[in-house]
Amino acid sequence: MNGKQDPGSLIVSTLERAWRDIQMHNPSVPEVIFITGTGVEKDGVKWGHFHAEQWVTESGRVHELFVSGEALNREPVETMTTLLHEAAHGVGYEQGIKNTSRRGKYHNRKFVQLAGTLGLMWPDGQKPDTTRGFSAVVMRPETVTLYAATIEALKAGRAAWRELGLAPTDEVKPKSTNTKPKAECACPGRYIWTARRTLEEAPVICGTCEEEFQIAA
Repeated sequence: MNGKQDPGSLIVSTLERAWRDIQMHNPSVPEVIFITGTGVEKDGVKWGHFHAEQWVTESGRVHELFVSGEALNREPVETMTTLLHEAAHGVGYEQGIKNTSRRGKYHNRKFVQLAGTLGLMWPDGQKPDTTRGFSAVVMRPETVTLYAATIEALKAGRAAWRELGLAPTDEVKPKSTNTKPKAECACPGRYIWTARRTLEEAPVICGTCEEEFQIAA
């Protein structure tokens, strides 16, 4: 590798550092062993998953934390959201709080409460998904500020990733020719791509924060 750190090792070490930062602010977050790979499934893409007591070590069993390669293709704030999301599951397991059902897919209100202790929130006015429930929590603005350095480290450690929706057997598709600019609202990590003319003709309002989408700087 010409003296450079292996991309896989860099990814794992970066995720481990982010997890330590989470533990520093939340001592109840348990130890985990990180793995990564594709998150493509029949019904969508899995960003991450907490698996309790999957690894056997000399000091006892350790939980597994899976972060998909597709998750590494997202904005760093979204990757950090995934880590905090899974940390909430870890705390729930350690405290014996059942926060999911339907084989771990449906996230209930107890999950929202656990996520809240980690700096996440359920967007006001948003209805739970019929399949995943209250899974789509987001970072509070103050949480984004708290983990600003960690988020930057995740960006720097993004040594490799998997393209969204590209299964291992798929052929590589041509890159998109979409040249529409990226527009953001006040929600952390939420954005759309749309023509400038669309935004000039009439404001596009986010249903969560109720703020207009503006062309990103």
